[in-house]
Amino acid sequence: MPPTSMHDARRWIDENIGDQSGRTILITGGNGGLGAATAAHLAYAGAHVVLACRRPDSGERIARQIGSAAEVLPLDLADLSAVARSAEACDAVDAVVALAGVCYAPWALTTDGFEQHIGVNHLGHFAFVGQLLHRIRGRVVAVTSRAHEFCGRPGFGSYVPEDPSWRTRKYSAFDAYCQAKLANLLFVNELQRRFEASGSTLSAVAAQPGWSDTDAGMHSGRWLGDVFWRASCRLIRQSPTVGALAIAYAVASEKAEPGGYYGPRQLFGMRGLPGENTAATTASDPDLLRRTWAAAEHQTGVTYAL
Repeated sequence: MPPTSMHDARRWIDENIGDQSGRTILITGGNGGLGAATAAHLAYAGAHVVLACRRPDSGERIARQIGSAAEVLPLDLADLSAVARSAEACDAVDAVVALAGVCYAPWALTTDGFEQHIGVNHLGHFAFVGQLLHRIRGRVVAVTSRAHEFCGRPGFGSYVPEDPSWRTRKYSAFDAYCQAKLANLLFVNELQRRFEASGSTLSAVAAQPGWSDTDAGMHSGRWLGDVFWRASCRLIRQSPTVGALAIAYAVASEKAEPGGYYGPRQLFGMRGLPGENTAATTASDPDLLRRTWAAAEHQTGVTYAL
């Protein structure tokens, strides 16, 4: 049975995640929801957590709740110039959790002209991790979603890495979210391949938190979409405290394998305790891996020293 309280969650952490004392873990989007819950779990395990977020005031509030084990780093993933400044200002870390993201949002562009789902969820993180890579000592964890499995299915759009501004396609907020989450998995799989090919001791891991009861999907701009999100959250009822366990496991457990993909194991991966998950075959498609990486390098101007 999944934990039903913070006490139960911490007992699970004690049994499944080792002592994190002396480790520094950076979490993008750590100012609320799953990010704040993940930070609380890792701080409880002994880690020092860096809350990298677009709204530092919200981050400071979460940091105060956690205590001296937390600090805040301003990070706006929708602006590549701001991403570069944040990466330069960041000290060495043991792991980076690429969690911040846009979910089911209306059409909008980032500062650099990318559709905001792919621009924030994927390209912003690609640029940030790439510029911070020489100061990462352990793992890169990208937080994805089972929504990636819809990409390319009948009635849903296919991911086109070369078109981050959706100039060749009709925009769909749901398709944009699904494709950004697929890009997160493609990023992890290609990054792990490059780590291995270069002989690096770093590793890349993916995690998905199931359907967690947060406000992530409450930005559709349509009242019906917001009502659907809230009703779905209440029906499935997985708290951020439980959803964040999969993320904490991916970043901190010695059992998490390089290139692994972890998430809840109940209700079709939507809730429950974490374990190994199976990604869609598109997440390891050689052509998409190559194109996604090449496109991200071209679009962000960031290349990885591997």
